[in-house]
Amino acid sequence: MTQPPSAPPGAPPAFPAPRAEVPAGSPAPSPPVERPGRLGALSGCARRLRAAFGTEPGRLRLIGLALAGLLLLFGVTTYWQLSDRAEAARTARETSQPLSRNAADIYRYLADANTTAASGFLAGADEPRNVRNRYVRHISNASELLASAAGHGQGSALSAVLIARLNAELPRYTGLVETARANDRQRLPLGSAYLRYADERMQDTLLATADELYRLETARYRADLAEARAWPWLSIGLGVASVGALGWAQRRHYLRTHRVLNPGLVAATTAAGLLLLWVAGGHLMASSSLEEAESGPGRALTTLSDARTEALLARGAENLTLVARGGDSTFDEKYISSMDRLLAPPDDARAGLLLLALAQTEDESRTAVKDAIAAARVWEHRHEEARRFEMEGDYNGAIRQVIGNAGSTGESFDRVNNKLSDAVDRQQRQFLDAAQSGLNWLGVLPPAAVVLVLLAAAGTARGVARPLAEYR
Repeated sequence: MTQPPSAPPGAPPAFPAPRAEVPAGSPAPSPPVERPGRLGALSGCARRLRAAFGTEPGRLRLIGLALAGLLLLFGVTTYWQLSDRAEAARTARETSQPLSRNAADIYRYLADANTTAASGFLAGADEPRNVRNRYVRHISNASELLASAAGHGQGSALSAVLIARLNAELPRYTGLVETARANDRQRLPLGSAYLRYADERMQDTLLATADELYRLETARYRADLAEARAWPWLSIGLGVASVGALGWAQRRHYLRTHRVLNPGLVAATTAAGLLLLWVAGGHLMASSSLEEAESGPGRALTTLSDARTEALLARGAENLTLVARGGDSTFDEKYISSMDRLLAPPDDARAGLLLLALAQTEDESRTAVKDAIAAARVWEHRHEEARRFEMEGDYNGAIRQVIGNAGSTGESFDRVNNKLSDAVDRQQRQFLDAAQSGLNWLGVLPPAAVVLVLLAAAGTARGVARPLAEYR
């Protein structure tokens, strides 16, 4: 009788896995290589860096690289910031300020042409040739300035829109003036209506657009001046850091070697310190000159331009008062308002433009403004005489008082306009001189920054190389 086994059956025998047959002549496969992980590679790199910079020569190389990098960053930043400021000063002097003045001239030529058209209309068939020529000349000057402004293409998109509007509206205005002259030559009363409509187009469209263009260009020119005056704080901060780092390196060198001076580092510190002082001092001088240009002749130019504008508006309103023959008191009110803006006393809230210009100018410009004030007061007196003739029914006498050759309001207006023009020309020259002074200070700083920083970097390399040579 067979007994059951007392132990479990043994495991089946293990047979080796069949080996892949390698073709004859093929190289045997190499065993797998264990590659270190990314963390292991970084760890090894860190160990090598610590080993490299753990010695004094390694530390000296690291200090030299850091100083050279900081100095080069100082130089690049200085060149970049001061080049931008020099370009802004150049733009303000050569582009944006002249564009602002051209915009003011466009306004003045248009207003003067409008005033002259009314004077010629009052003269009727006896219109003097010089009056007609003056009207044509001012229209032509305004057209040339508009064409020049459109051709430059240096303004903003808004300025281009304003210039296009002026170019489109100016022919319409001249057409209305010619229609008014033609009707007046035929002694048709419709002529005065056409002239009043032409004046309305001039005031509401042309002059309003020209004033907007002037304000826009003036804002651009002031923004350019503000950019040129802005302090290069990043450059100055890097300069202070560079000089401080060089001072620290020299102190470290002294503590380790007991040598008072390292010629290379001393030269680098001198060059970097000189550049830092030059940047701060030169920009201070440039900013002062540009501030003087804006707050001195620049501010006076704005006031004088506004005064000329008000004188032209007053003259145009005075002429149109007679064209309307008492049918519209609006023009007389405009004349009074413009003369108030010109001659209001200094303590008045309206701040008279002529007295304000007197306070902002000096020397010959101040004398010209004084003469303009005296002529404006004579103009007021003669205007009262003209109004008296008109009230008494002597229309021809009123016209002679307004557009006559001697003793007329037109003579007084011309004197006011000419004196203000003289003051504007003098202030323009003073502005250009002051702006050029600021530009001169800013213009030499960028190339000086390159030279001095390269000298400082070379001094640093020499200052570090000398103690390194002692370890060889």
